[in-house]
Amino acid sequence: MARGEFDNLPGAGKPLPPMDSDPNWWLKKFIERENITGVLPEALQLRKDDGELDARLDKLATETRVREELEAFNRRVVNARRQLQGGPPVITPLRDIEAEVAAWRGRRTG
Repeated sequence: MARGEFDNLPGAGKPLPPMDSDPNWWLKKFIERENITGVLPEALQLRKDDGELDARLDKLATETRVREELEAFNRRVVNARRQLQGGPPVITPLRDIEAEVAAWRGRRTG
């Protein structure tokens, strides 16, 4: 310690997090720290992606790319509804491509 090998460690000078009874606490912290995605059940991943879709569409430069992204999203929703893998039900709605393209245009000009 005198050589400073333990200086500047993550969490230095901060209180320890509360210890709960969750046996997977270390896994949750690892996923959060490493920013790991795609480990949710498909129904939950679709809900998450649905919430982020507008922001993702806004980064696209052409209407063709927006349509392709929306078609791919809708295909994922339909495929997830057809799967019988268990887990939470798929409640994510399909996106209306024409309405979404119009909204995308509006956000670009507004």
